[in-house]
Amino acid sequence: MKKFITLIVIAVLAIILVRSFVDFYSELLWYRSMNYEETFWTIYTTEYVVGFVYFIVFWVIIGLNVWIASRIQPAFSAAMGSMFQQQIRALTKPAKLIFFGILLFISYVMSAGPATNWMRVLQFLHSEKFGEVDAVFSKDVGFYVYELSFYQSTINWLFALVVISILTTGAVYIFKGSILMQPQGFDFGAVAKRHLMILISLIFALYVFDYHFASFDVLYNDNGIVVGASYTDVNALLVGYKIMMAVALIAMGLALAGAFRGVWKLCFGAVALQIIAAIILLKAYPAIIQKLVVTPNMLEKEKPYILENIKQTRRAYELDQIEERDFNYALNLTSGDIAANDLTIKNVTLWDYRPLRDAYSQLQEIRPYYNFSDIDVDRYRINNEYRQVMLAARELNLAKTGGNDNWINKTFIYTHGHGIVMSPVNVVTQEGQPEFFIKNIPPDVHADIKLDRPEIYFGEQQSIDDYVIIKTSKEEFDYPLGEANQWTFYKENAGVDIGSFGRKILFAIRFNKFNILLNDYIQSQSKVIYYRNIRDRVSKIAPFIRYDHDPYMVVADGRLYWIFDGFTKTDKYPYATMSYESARDNFGYRDQFNYIRNSVKVVIDAYNGQTTFYSFNPESDPLIRVYGKIFPGVFKPITDMPENLKSHLRYPQDLFDIQSRHYETYHIEDVNVFFNKEDIWHIPFEIYGSEEQLMESYYTIMRLPGEKKEEFILMIPYTPRDKTNMIAWMCVRNDGENYGKRIVYRFPKTELVYGPMQVEARIAQTPDISEKLSLWNQQGTNVTRGNLLVIPINNSLIYIEPLYLQSQQSKLPELKKVIVAYSNYIYMEDNLEIGLNKIFGGLSDLKIGMIETANLQTAVEGKNIPGDILKVIKSLSRSAMDNYNNAQDALKKGNWAKYGEELEKLRKDLERLVKESGGM
Repeated sequence: MKKFITLIVIAVLAIILVRSFVDFYSELLWYRSMNYEETFWTIYTTEYVVGFVYFIVFWVIIGLNVWIASRIQPAFSAAMGSMFQQQIRALTKPAKLIFFGILLFISYVMSAGPATNWMRVLQFLHSEKFGEVDAVFSKDVGFYVYELSFYQSTINWLFALVVISILTTGAVYIFKGSILMQPQGFDFGAVAKRHLMILISLIFALYVFDYHFASFDVLYNDNGIVVGASYTDVNALLVGYKIMMAVALIAMGLALAGAFRGVWKLCFGAVALQIIAAIILLKAYPAIIQKLVVTPNMLEKEKPYILENIKQTRRAYELDQIEERDFNYALNLTSGDIAANDLTIKNVTLWDYRPLRDAYSQLQEIRPYYNFSDIDVDRYRINNEYRQVMLAARELNLAKTGGNDNWINKTFIYTHGHGIVMSPVNVVTQEGQPEFFIKNIPPDVHADIKLDRPEIYFGEQQSIDDYVIIKTSKEEFDYPLGEANQWTFYKENAGVDIGSFGRKILFAIRFNKFNILLNDYIQSQSKVIYYRNIRDRVSKIAPFIRYDHDPYMVVADGRLYWIFDGFTKTDKYPYATMSYESARDNFGYRDQFNYIRNSVKVVIDAYNGQTTFYSFNPESDPLIRVYGKIFPGVFKPITDMPENLKSHLRYPQDLFDIQSRHYETYHIEDVNVFFNKEDIWHIPFEIYGSEEQLMESYYTIMRLPGEKKEEFILMIPYTPRDKTNMIAWMCVRNDGENYGKRIVYRFPKTELVYGPMQVEARIAQTPDISEKLSLWNQQGTNVTRGNLLVIPINNSLIYIEPLYLQSQQSKLPELKKVIVAYSNYIYMEDNLEIGLNKIFGGLSDLKIGMIETANLQTAVEGKNIPGDILKVIKSLSRSAMDNYNNAQDALKKGNWAKYGEELEKLRKDLERLVKESGGM
C-alpha cells in the first residue's frame, strides 16, 4: 500500500512538473517568436526571484523560531496536560511530517503574493522623480507612486510573518510540553513565555513603521470636501500618527519588559495602551477638531487644501493644459457660410454606429461564419478629399458555423477572417442603406485605397483566442467564391515552429489535443499561432499597461493594422481625485486611478501579428520612462512609426471621456466658487431610440472657429448642473502637430444656447414630426432616433439627428429621415441637404445628403468614372468572374469543350471591358 501511495505521489508530481515545463517553454517560444524574449525573462525571473527571496526569508524566520522552540526542554511532564495534548505528543513522527508540510505550504502562500506583485518591486528599483512635490510632506510624487506601496506591502507582509511565527512557535511549545493546555486555560513555561512575548514586541516595533508610512495616506483621504489631506488631517490626524509612533515604542518596551520579567500583565498593558491611544488620537481627537474648529469655519480652514486638490487633479489628468476660448454665439449663419464649410457638412455622421453595425451585419457578413464585432471611425483622404468613414473588420466566428467547428476546421481550414467594410459617414442610398467605399469578398474597393492583404489572422473576436496551425499540407479556406471556395496557403512568417516531433508533443500537452501528434497535415515548416486575440496579445507583452476598450482597424500600404491605445495609470498621485472604471484591469481588479497618460500606441499587423509598441510623449510621463528602463527595447519612439500609420492616430475616446467628466467640476479654479459648487457642468442627456441616455462623445471633421481648414476632432457639449441649456463644449484635435490639443469653448452666460435635451424636446413638440413618428410606430415600424449631433459652424450651432426605420420582421435598419434644427427652425426631411436648404436656401449644388448609388463617382487610379460607365464595368466584371469560375469547374470535371466555351466568353467580356473603360 505504501508503495502504491508513493507511486501515486510521484506520478502527480511528475504531471505537475511536466505541465509547468510545457507552459513555461511554450510561453518562452511565443515571446521569442515575437522578438520579446528579453521581456519574458525580465517578467519571469523577477517573479520567481522575488517569490524565492520571500520564501527563503519566511522559511528561515519561521524555521529559526521553530528550531529554538524545539531545542527547549519541556517545562511540564508528559503526563500533564489535556488528553488532546497527550495524544499529540504520542504522534511524534507523523506530527513532525504534517507540521513540516504545513509550513512548506504556508511559505509558498506567503511568497506567492509578493511574486505576483513583481512590477511593484521593479518600479521600486527603477524609480525616478516626477519633479513635483506634495504640499504636506514636500516629497517628490515619485515616492508615492513607486516607493510608498512597496514599503507598506513589505510591512504588512512582516506583520503576517510575525503573527504566523507566534502561532507556529506556540504550536511547537504545546507539542513539546512547554505550554500546558488546561480546561481553565494555558500554563506557560518560562522560556516559552519569554520567547512569545519577544515576538509580540516585534509587532509593536512594526507598528512604529506602519504609523509612519500610514501618515502619508492622508494625501488620499476622501472623507472631506475633496480628496486629499484636510485641515483635520494635517493638524490632528498627523499629530496623532506621530504620537502613536512613540506609543508603539513604549508598548514595545513594555512587552520586552514583560518578557524578561516573565509577566503577561505588562504585555497585555502594552496592547491596551496601543488600542486606547489609537482610539483617542486617531479617532476621537480628529473628530473633536473637525466639529469644533473646522465645521464652524469650513471654507476658511479648508481653502488651502481645496486649492491643492484642484491643482493636483488638474495636473494628474492634464486638465491644466486645456485651453479655454470664448464662443461668441450668434444666430447669423447664411447659405454662404454653409457652402464655405462644405467639408464639415459633408462629414456629418448621419450613420450612428449602432444601427450601422446592424446594417453591416445584414448586408456584408456574407456568410454565417463571418462577424463584425465593432464599428470603428477614422478619416482617410479619398479622391483627394478629407473624408470621415466608418469601417469594420470581417472576422471569423466559428461559433456561427452551424456545427462545423470541429478540430480540423478550427485548426487548419477556417483560420482567418477576410477584409473590411468601409463607408462614408454621410452617404445614404435611395433604400436608406450605407454606400460602401469597400465591400464584399474579395474586397471590392470603390475608392483610391489599396488593399492587397485583406486576411485577418489576429483580431478582436473572443473566439479567435484558439490556436491555428499554418503552412501545412492542407489548404486554408480564404473566402467563398460562387458555389465553390477560394483556398490559400499562409505566405509570411508568423507563429512558433511545430514541425518536429518534440514540438508536437509540447503543443499537444499545452492545448490538450493529442490529435496534433497523429495529424498528417503538419509538416516540417508548419507553425502554430496562438494568442490571436489582440487584447490578449498586447497584455502578454506589456501587462502593466492598461488598454483602451476600442482598438480600431487601419488600412495602410495595402495591409490591415490594428491600433491600440495604451495608458499608464496610478492611484497614488497625491491630492488627485480618483476615477473608478467598471471594467477590470489586466490583473482582474477593478480599475481605479487618479493619474493617467496616453503614453503608448500599439500597432498589430492583422496578417502576421507583428506587434510594435510606440512610446508617445514620454517627456510628460515618468511612468512610461520607468517602464522603458525596466523593459529596454520594448517601446520605440513615436518618430519611428510610419507616416501612413501616424496619420491615423486619434485621441482615445476613453481618455477624453475621463477628462471631460472631471472637467465638469475641475474647470473651476476659484476656491470660493468650487466650495459653493456654483458653476458645476454636466455632460448632457440625449434621446437614443426612444430612451434618454447620457450623451456620448463623438468624432467629426469640422473647421474650428478661427481656423483655416477642417480637421478631425472629438467633442462633447456641456450643460450647467440641473439645467438643459448648453454652456460650453470641449474638443480635442487629432491631426498633425495639433494632435492632443484640447480646447473648451464657453458660450456667453447672457445668451440662451439650446442644449441637446432642449432640442430633443422641441423635436417631440413639433407637430409634423411627432405625428409621423407616432404613425410609423403604429404601422409596426420601429423608429430609432440616432445620436443628436451638435455641429459648430463659425459662431453658431446646427443640430442634426438621423432617423432610422426598421420593420419588425427585419433586422436591417434604414436611414430614412434627417432632422435639422437651427435657431427656431426644425425640419425633418429625406436628407441633410434638403433640411439645410429649408433653413438657409441656395444649397442646390451642395451634394451632402441622400444620393443614388448611380450618381457616385468612384476613383480608380486617381481618375473619376461616371456612374453609367461604372455600371457597365461592374456588370462586365461580374460576368467575367462567372465565366472564369465556370471554366475552372469544367476543368476539374475534365469537360474540355465546356472549358473552351467559357474561356471564349471570358475573352469577349475582357475585350468589352477594355473598350468601355476607354483604356483607363
